[in-house]
Amino acid sequence: MSSTLRCLQVLELLAEDPFELSLSLLAERLNLPRPSAHRLCTTLLEARLIEQNRETRRYVLAPKALWIGSGYVRHSAVYRSSFFPMQELAKSITGTVQLGVLDNGSILFIHSVGYAGAPHAFADIGLRRSLHATASGKIFLASMPWPEVEQLMADGCDRYTEKTITSLPRMKQEIAEIQRKNYALNLEELLPGYCVLAAPVVGCDGKPLAAISLTLSTEHFSTDQESRYAALVHEAAHRSSLQLGSRGLANGMWA
Repeated sequence: MSSTLRCLQVLELLAEDPFELSLSLLAERLNLPRPSAHRLCTTLLEARLIEQNRETRRYVLAPKALWIGSGYVRHSAVYRSSFFPMQELAKSITGTVQLGVLDNGSILFIHSVGYAGAPHAFADIGLRRSLHATASGKIFLASMPWPEVEQLMADGCDRYTEKTITSLPRMKQEIAEIQRKNYALNLEELLPGYCVLAAPVVGCDGKPLAAISLTLSTEHFSTDQESRYAALVHEAAHRSSLQLGSRGLANGMWA
Protein backbone atom coordinates (compact mmCIF):
# COMPACT_ATOMS: atom_id res chain seq x y z
CA MET A 1 0.00 0.00 0.00
CA SER A 2 1.34 3.44 -0.91
CA SER A 3 2.39 5.90 1.76
CA THR A 4 -0.36 8.25 0.54
CA LEU A 5 -3.05 5.70 1.30
CA ARG A 6 -1.42 4.95 4.64
CA CYS A 7 -1.59 8.66 5.52
CA LEU A 8 -5.29 8.64 4.71
CA GLN A 9 -5.70 5.62 7.00
CA VAL A 10 -4.12 7.61 9.83
CA LEU A 11 -6.67 10.39 9.30
CA GLU A 12 -9.53 7.85 9.32
CA LEU A 13 -8.29 6.31 12.57
CA LEU A 14 -8.09 9.72 14.24
CA ALA A 15 -11.62 10.54 13.04
CA GLU A 16 -13.02 7.78 15.26
CA ASP A 17 -13.41 7.46 19.01
CA PRO A 18 -11.22 8.04 21.08
CA PHE A 19 -10.06 10.66 18.51
CA GLU A 20 -6.46 10.60 19.75
CA LEU A 21 -3.84 7.85 19.47
CA SER A 22 -0.25 7.33 20.50
CA LEU A 23 2.40 6.39 17.96
CA SER A 24 2.43 2.84 19.33
CA LEU A 25 -1.32 2.42 18.87
CA LEU A 26 -1.23 3.91 15.39
CA ALA A 27 1.57 1.54 14.39
CA GLU A 28 -0.38 -1.39 15.84
CA ARG A 29 -3.63 -0.54 14.08
CA LEU A 30 -1.83 0.08 10.79
CA ASN A 31 0.22 -3.10 11.23
CA LEU A 32 3.40 -1.12 10.64
CA PRO A 33 6.75 -0.76 12.42
CA ARG A 34 6.98 2.31 14.65
CA PRO A 35 9.53 4.07 12.39
CA SER A 36 7.19 3.70 9.40
CA ALA A 37 4.20 5.02 11.37
CA HIS A 38 6.36 7.90 12.61
CA ARG A 39 7.23 8.91 9.04
CA LEU A 40 3.53 9.00 8.15
CA CYS A 41 2.76 11.18 11.15
CA THR A 42 5.66 13.50 10.32
CA THR A 43 4.23 13.99 6.83
CA LEU A 44 0.78 14.76 8.20
CA LEU A 45 2.22 17.13 10.80
CA GLU A 46 4.06 19.03 8.07
CA ALA A 47 0.80 19.23 6.09
CA ARG A 48 -0.91 20.57 9.26
CA LEU A 49 -3.57 17.85 9.02
CA ILE A 50 -2.76 16.44 12.47
CA GLU A 51 -1.30 17.78 15.69
CA GLN A 52 0.56 16.20 18.59
CA ASN A 53 -0.32 16.88 22.19
CA ARG A 54 2.88 18.00 23.93
CA GLU A 55 1.91 16.38 27.23
CA THR A 56 0.45 13.04 26.14
CA ARG A 57 2.38 12.79 22.83
CA ARG A 58 -0.82 11.54 21.23
CA TYR A 59 -1.85 12.58 17.75
CA VAL A 60 -5.18 14.31 16.96
CA LEU A 61 -6.75 15.83 13.89
CA ALA A 62 -5.93 19.47 13.23
CA PRO A 63 -8.39 22.26 12.28
CA LYS A 64 -7.22 22.04 8.66
CA ALA A 65 -8.70 18.53 8.48
CA LEU A 66 -12.10 20.03 9.30
CA TRP A 67 -11.69 22.68 6.62
CA ILE A 68 -10.99 19.99 4.03
CA GLY A 69 -13.77 17.66 5.18
CA SER A 70 -16.35 20.41 5.45
CA GLY A 71 -15.79 21.21 1.78
CA TYR A 72 -18.20 18.34 1.12
CA VAL A 73 -20.97 20.09 3.05
CA ARG A 74 -20.18 23.51 1.64
CA HIS A 75 -20.59 22.06 -1.85
CA SER A 76 -23.63 19.91 -1.02
CA ALA A 77 -26.89 20.88 -2.72
CA VAL A 78 -28.84 18.53 -0.47
CA TYR A 79 -27.40 20.23 2.63
CA ARG A 80 -28.37 23.68 1.36
CA SER A 81 -31.85 22.56 0.33
CA SER A 82 -32.51 20.93 3.71
CA PHE A 83 -31.07 23.62 5.98
CA PHE A 84 -34.15 25.78 6.53
CA PRO A 85 -36.78 23.00 6.45
CA MET A 86 -34.77 21.26 9.18
CA GLN A 87 -34.57 24.45 11.24
CA GLU A 88 -38.33 24.92 11.10
CA LEU A 89 -39.00 21.28 11.91
CA ALA A 90 -36.71 21.41 14.95
CA LYS A 91 -38.50 24.51 16.26
CA SER A 92 -41.90 22.80 16.04
CA ILE A 93 -41.10 19.71 18.13
CA THR A 94 -39.31 18.65 21.32
CA GLY A 95 -36.63 16.68 19.56
CA THR A 96 -33.63 16.89 17.27
CA VAL A 97 -33.43 16.75 13.48
CA GLN A 98 -30.68 15.11 11.44
CA LEU A 99 -29.67 14.93 7.78
CA GLY A 100 -28.05 11.68 6.67
CA VAL A 101 -26.59 10.48 3.39
CA LEU A 102 -25.61 7.02 2.20
CA ASP A 103 -21.86 6.44 2.31
CA ASN A 104 -20.02 3.15 1.94
CA GLY A 105 -22.85 1.01 3.26
CA SER A 106 -23.69 3.19 6.25
CA ILE A 107 -25.47 6.42 7.13
CA LEU A 108 -23.27 9.50 7.41
CA PHE A 109 -24.86 12.43 9.24
CA ILE A 110 -23.91 15.79 7.72
CA HIS A 111 -26.19 18.16 9.66
CA SER A 112 -27.98 18.19 13.00
CA VAL A 113 -30.36 20.71 14.60
CA GLY A 114 -31.72 20.90 18.12
CA TYR A 115 -32.95 23.47 20.61
CA ALA A 116 -33.21 23.79 24.38
CA GLY A 117 -35.44 21.14 25.89
CA ALA A 118 -34.73 18.61 23.13
CA PRO A 119 -33.49 15.11 23.96
CA HIS A 120 -29.75 14.74 24.43
CA ALA A 121 -29.50 12.00 21.79
CA PHE A 122 -28.49 13.60 18.50
CA ALA A 123 -26.15 12.71 15.67
CA ASP A 124 -22.84 14.55 15.62
CA ILE A 125 -21.82 15.78 12.20
CA GLY A 126 -19.64 13.10 10.65
CA LEU A 127 -21.11 10.29 12.74
CA ARG A 128 -21.70 6.98 10.98
CA ARG A 129 -24.47 4.53 11.85
CA SER A 130 -25.60 1.15 10.52
CA LEU A 131 -28.36 1.06 7.93
CA HIS A 132 -30.40 -1.68 9.59
CA ALA A 133 -30.57 0.04 12.99
CA THR A 134 -31.51 3.58 11.92
CA ALA A 135 -34.63 5.10 10.43
CA SER A 136 -32.52 6.99 7.89
CA GLY A 137 -30.68 3.82 6.97
CA LYS A 138 -33.91 1.92 6.41
CA ILE A 139 -35.03 4.64 3.97
CA PHE A 140 -32.06 3.69 1.79
CA LEU A 141 -32.57 -0.03 2.29
CA ALA A 142 -36.12 0.42 1.00
CA SER A 143 -34.76 1.99 -2.20
CA MET A 144 -32.20 -0.72 -2.94
CA PRO A 145 -32.63 -3.76 -5.17
CA TRP A 146 -33.47 -6.74 -2.98
CA PRO A 147 -30.18 -8.61 -3.68
CA GLU A 148 -28.26 -5.65 -2.21
CA VAL A 149 -30.39 -5.73 0.92
CA GLU A 150 -29.78 -9.47 1.24
CA GLN A 151 -26.04 -8.95 0.93
CA LEU A 152 -25.95 -6.17 3.52
CA MET A 153 -27.94 -8.23 5.99
CA ALA A 154 -25.80 -11.30 5.29
CA ASP A 155 -22.61 -9.35 6.02
CA GLY A 156 -23.70 -9.17 9.65
CA CYS A 157 -25.97 -6.88 11.62
CA ASP A 158 -25.03 -5.80 15.12
CA ARG A 159 -27.76 -5.97 17.74
CA TYR A 160 -27.76 -2.66 19.59
CA THR A 161 -30.90 -3.29 21.65
CA GLU A 162 -33.36 -6.14 22.02
CA LYS A 163 -35.50 -4.39 19.38
CA THR A 164 -32.84 -4.14 16.68
CA ILE A 165 -33.90 -5.87 13.46
CA THR A 166 -31.22 -8.39 12.50
CA SER A 167 -33.12 -11.04 10.49
CA LEU A 168 -33.77 -10.82 6.75
CA PRO A 169 -37.47 -11.87 6.92
CA ARG A 170 -38.18 -9.24 9.58
CA MET A 171 -36.35 -6.57 7.55
CA LYS A 172 -38.37 -7.55 4.49
CA GLN A 173 -41.56 -6.81 6.43
CA GLU A 174 -40.10 -3.52 7.63
CA ILE A 175 -39.19 -2.44 4.10
CA ALA A 176 -42.68 -3.24 2.85
CA GLU A 177 -44.09 -1.00 5.59
CA ILE A 178 -41.71 1.84 4.63
CA GLN A 179 -42.70 1.57 0.98
CA ARG A 180 -46.36 1.71 1.95
CA LYS A 181 -46.04 4.71 4.30
CA ASN A 182 -43.16 6.57 2.59
CA TYR A 183 -41.36 7.05 5.91
CA ALA A 184 -39.36 4.87 8.29
CA LEU A 185 -39.83 4.37 12.00
CA ASN A 186 -37.20 3.26 14.52
CA LEU A 187 -38.53 2.34 17.97
CA GLU A 188 -35.57 2.01 20.36
CA GLU A 189 -33.69 -0.10 17.81
CA LEU A 190 -30.44 1.84 18.20
CA LEU A 191 -30.73 3.59 21.57
CA PRO A 192 -33.07 2.64 24.42
CA GLY A 193 -35.45 5.45 25.28
CA TYR A 194 -35.47 7.04 21.83
CA CYS A 195 -37.55 6.70 18.69
CA VAL A 196 -36.78 8.14 15.25
CA LEU A 197 -38.83 8.87 12.14
CA ALA A 198 -37.21 9.52 8.75
CA ALA A 199 -38.37 10.53 5.27
CA PRO A 200 -36.48 10.65 1.96
CA VAL A 201 -35.07 13.76 0.33
CA VAL A 202 -35.46 13.01 -3.36
CA GLY A 203 -33.44 14.27 -6.30
CA CYS A 204 -34.47 15.11 -9.86
CA ASP A 205 -34.21 11.44 -10.84
CA GLY A 206 -36.77 10.50 -8.19
CA LYS A 207 -34.24 8.63 -6.05
CA PRO A 208 -33.35 9.36 -2.40
CA LEU A 209 -30.28 11.55 -2.02
CA ALA A 210 -30.59 11.85 1.75
CA ALA A 211 -32.95 11.29 4.65
CA ILE A 212 -34.22 13.79 7.18
CA SER A 213 -34.81 12.16 10.55
CA LEU A 214 -36.54 13.30 13.71
CA THR A 215 -35.32 11.96 17.07
CA LEU A 216 -37.69 11.97 20.04
CA SER A 217 -37.49 10.55 23.52
CA THR A 218 -40.08 7.89 24.25
CA GLU A 219 -41.55 10.37 26.77
CA HIS A 220 -42.55 12.60 23.86
CA PHE A 221 -43.74 9.87 21.50
CA SER A 222 -46.69 7.50 21.44
CA THR A 223 -48.29 5.46 18.67
CA ASP A 224 -51.27 7.81 18.46
CA GLN A 225 -48.81 10.66 17.69
CA GLU A 226 -46.99 8.78 14.96
CA SER A 227 -49.02 10.16 12.08
CA ARG A 228 -48.51 13.74 13.28
CA TYR A 229 -44.74 13.42 13.57
CA ALA A 230 -44.55 11.48 10.31
CA ALA A 231 -46.39 14.29 8.52
CA LEU A 232 -43.96 16.88 9.94
CA VAL A 233 -40.80 15.03 8.92
CA HIS A 234 -42.29 14.15 5.54
CA GLU A 235 -43.16 17.81 4.89
CA ALA A 236 -39.59 18.89 5.71
CA ALA A 237 -38.18 16.25 3.37
CA HIS A 238 -40.68 17.19 0.66
CA ARG A 239 -39.75 20.88 0.85
CA SER A 240 -36.07 19.95 0.64
CA SER A 241 -36.79 17.78 -2.40
CA LEU A 242 -38.63 20.61 -4.14
CA GLN A 243 -35.57 22.84 -3.66
CA LEU A 244 -33.60 20.20 -5.56
CA GLY A 245 -36.08 20.29 -8.45
CA SER A 246 -37.69 16.97 -7.56
CA ARG A 247 -41.28 16.06 -8.33
CA GLY A 248 -41.33 13.15 -5.89
CA LEU A 249 -40.36 9.50 -5.85
CA ALA A 250 -39.88 7.93 -9.26
CA ASN A 251 -42.40 5.33 -10.34
CA GLY A 252 -41.29 1.96 -9.10
CA MET A 253 -38.68 3.58 -6.86
CA TRP A 254 -39.67 1.43 -3.90
CA ALA A 255 -38.66 -1.84 -5.52
